[in-house]
Amino acid sequence: MSDTKVDFACAAWVDQARAILDDIVASHGEPGKTFSVCEVFTDAPAKVAESGTAAWHFYIDGKTVRVGSGEVGDADVTIRADYETTLPAARLVYTPEFLAERAAQPPVDQAAANVKGDMSNMPTYLVELHNRLAIVTA
Repeated sequence: MSDTKVDFACAAWVDQARAILDDIVASHGEPGKTFSVCEVFTDAPAKVAESGTAAWHFYIDGKTVRVGSGEVGDADVTIRADYETTLPAARLVYTPEFLAERAAQPPVDQAAANVKGDMSNMPTYLVELHNRLAIVTA
């Protein structure tokens, strides 16, 4: 994986996510455990999504993962958020201190209202996906 910065949620960013997920799911996935996510970002810049909506998804099944661009309707969790509002969080590396603080005092914000599905089944190793993407997100 390259450390070259790429625009958040663009095709190259999804390619980075695919490479990261292939690596971490092969290492940390558990047979029989499944989880899927679709993230949809509205008001995205045209260089990211000509339509103004950037979306991507992934499906974990044990130690394998399938990643794609675009919105799907059958993910366990769907997150909808404004692109520019989400961008600072997409660039933030989640340190153990940050995660402990957030667990002690969860944020009360609009993003929480835009999550559909059960996040409690999310594999804890997906924090590594976020952090590895954060350092390459322009």
